[in-house]
Amino acid sequence: MSQTAGSGDEVRKAGANPKRGGGCFDGHDSVSKRPRTADEASGSDNAEVKKEKQFSIEADAAEDKGSRHSMEDAWVVLLGAGSPGKLRCAHFAVYDGHGGRLSAEHAQKNLHSNVLSAGLPRELMDVKAAKKAILDGFKKTDETLLQESTSGGWQDGATAVCVWVLGNTVFVANIGDAKAVLARSTVDDGESHMKAIVLTREHKAIYPQERARIQKAGGSVSSNGRLQGRLEVSRAFGDRQFKKVGVIATPDIHSFNLTGREHFIILGCDGLWGVFGPSDAVEFVHKLLKEGLTVAAVSRRLVKEAVRERRCKDNCTAIVITFTAKQSLALNIGVSKVVFPVYRNIIALLFLGPAAYFLEKNERPPLTFSLLVQFFLLALLGITANQGFYFLGLYYASPTFASAMQNSVPAITFLMASVLRLEQVHITRRDGLAKVAGTIASVGGATIMTLFQGPLLHQNQARGNTGEEIDITKSQNWTLGCVYLVGHCLSWAGWMVLQAPVLKKYPAKLTFTSFSCFFGLLQFLVIAAFMETDFEHWKIQSAEEILTILYAGIVASGVVISIQTWCIHKGGPVFVAIFQPVQTVLVAAMAIIIFGDHLYSGRILGAILITIGLYAVLWGKSREKILEDQEKQGTLTKHLLEDEKTSREKGNGPLPLDIP
Repeated sequence: MSQTAGSGDEVRKAGANPKRGGGCFDGHDSVSKRPRTADEASGSDNAEVKKEKQFSIEADAAEDKGSRHSMEDAWVVLLGAGSPGKLRCAHFAVYDGHGGRLSAEHAQKNLHSNVLSAGLPRELMDVKAAKKAILDGFKKTDETLLQESTSGGWQDGATAVCVWVLGNTVFVANIGDAKAVLARSTVDDGESHMKAIVLTREHKAIYPQERARIQKAGGSVSSNGRLQGRLEVSRAFGDRQFKKVGVIATPDIHSFNLTGREHFIILGCDGLWGVFGPSDAVEFVHKLLKEGLTVAAVSRRLVKEAVRERRCKDNCTAIVITFTAKQSLALNIGVSKVVFPVYRNIIALLFLGPAAYFLEKNERPPLTFSLLVQFFLLALLGITANQGFYFLGLYYASPTFASAMQNSVPAITFLMASVLRLEQVHITRRDGLAKVAGTIASVGGATIMTLFQGPLLHQNQARGNTGEEIDITKSQNWTLGCVYLVGHCLSWAGWMVLQAPVLKKYPAKLTFTSFSCFFGLLQFLVIAAFMETDFEHWKIQSAEEILTILYAGIVASGVVISIQTWCIHKGGPVFVAIFQPVQTVLVAAMAIIIFGDHLYSGRILGAILITIGLYAVLWGKSREKILEDQEKQGTLTKHLLEDEKTSREKGNGPLPLDIP
């Protein structure tokens, strides 16, 4: 970490060279040039089909407090960085705190959202606009940090090294002595002769350019190279007491395009780079990746090597970001999100239509105008409003919040069905209490799994304070996002509840689902025709888009909706809705098994509550069915006895028994 004088820690780490400026290399580096910047790269921002490389990104982080008593670093890993748009956005950052952790945590929680608010491009690439947004985001983050530190009475600071990946363009920004190093091969698609390229310039008071700026601001640099004799770095978030004498939070920002020669980037605090040279670190990481280790394992091994083998006494944090190229014919902007549901419902209709025609040919009731109107309204509710509100909710809010909101669907469905008398709730009976308590337990369990982690039970990978948990939605209209997601949940629940009486009149379930997709297609087609007038946004240019549309149309719309409709007809809307939280359990299990995610106690508790709630509702409904059958049997017996009594009173004798 960056140190202040009098802290008792060593002033200079092994391997650091105060005479070299940031962006230089140790004696073993022989790199002659930096990667081509996006400003230098040729090409148009206009949407055009061209042969270009597509890159998959993997990243993970690891940290160790070293011999320190506390951890002052913070970091962010966001592979899907919140704000939706046609450009892929990923964000990674290491914040190196000194004098405390509050500044690092503030930057961790606020910098990315401030950059998004400042206008980070999300539709078409604009390098100048992106750099301006990053610059403004740093400025706003420091301003709000200074306000909080003034009111809170704390004076710590934090350096930072950050990466944003927009499409195929990488932006690197840093303040202080945290560093980013790129591993770049000398030939396209080759992994031999790997170069280590430092992407950042250190900001220390000892360097002439920074010294001159500090002195111009009225500060001084002592003989030991520290600002005012105390602070080693000259740029940082926070450090309120040094702002008037030269400490600033203005980052250096560089950009370059991914070409297939860039293999990975290492982000690290000065604790890491104090014991690793750039070439040394690149060679170490490259060797582990060639052995087939995961990115998480590589980042963990890198930090372990720094602390345990190379005796780093400082806090040590590292992020490893890998780029894997795949060649494909791609459209710069891709299919619009408004057009996507049109294609999705076309595929669903083509999948369901023939099946409905042949399988239900002899049992399909006659269609009436009234039924067609009901089909249209149900499609408006369950297809158009449901999918549309969900996409809008994701745009303005976070995926985590959207997932949490979806868990309210069973409760909303239960209330709607109860109000409309489609679900009987005998609150004084055990079956009624079981259904109510089970619904509450399932919703609560799913919410706990989504929003609460709890203590870590099993750590598959060194993820630490993962960036997926950082709230990055402050840049978006959170209130509007909540409204849209509430609309999504209401429309979904309403669709399940209101189709139950329709299915009683028209039990041809595949035909009903086909008409729903047909009317949903017409409705989305009208919306897309008005909102997407650019024909380029309607083009499908990649195999990935085709596979996504086919999966969404056949599986998500065709198979899933058909099964839901069949289950609603057989068991009612609450029976279907109560299984929604199971999705949360399955997703969490797959994340742990397939992607090596952490296992937290909150997930175990949530899964247990969901399971208990599900069985409680199923038991309640089965018990209710038994009681209803007994009641019907009792009523039938009573009527038979009354009829027999009446017959005897009239002198007709007992009723004859029907014996085959």
